[in-house]
Amino acid sequence: MKIAVVDADPIVRDFVVGTLMYSVNREVLPFENGLDALIYFEDYGAPDIIVGDVNMEDLTGTELLDKVKGLNRGTIVILYSDLPDKEEVVKTAGADAFLAKPFGVSELFSLVQRFVVDGRSGNA
Repeated sequence: MKIAVVDADPIVRDFVVGTLMYSVNREVLPFENGLDALIYFEDYGAPDIIVGDVNMEDLTGTELLDKVKGLNRGTIVILYSDLPDKEEVVKTAGADAFLAKPFGVSELFSLVQRFVVDGRSGNA
């Protein structure tokens, strides 16, 4: 199982990558932006799970969501934002879950456990 983390902020990206690597012991691929992630996914296939920021400049989280679901509808996409009003937007766009920033290890771990360990899906 592969998990991709997409965020321009290195502090947030490293936090999410570290948390996921520690909590689920799976391969975690970090990306600085949505465009680099999309190019990689087109070349090597979409990962099982994508965790990323909604607010990216080159390709927003919702745009990445749309492109990835076009490549593989089964990819789980979890998006986060510091703007709470984005939750409805990302869920309407088809995201599997939304996290409001700031979020902690427990919120991230809970979602990961649901999708990776328990194998459940659906809009959370």
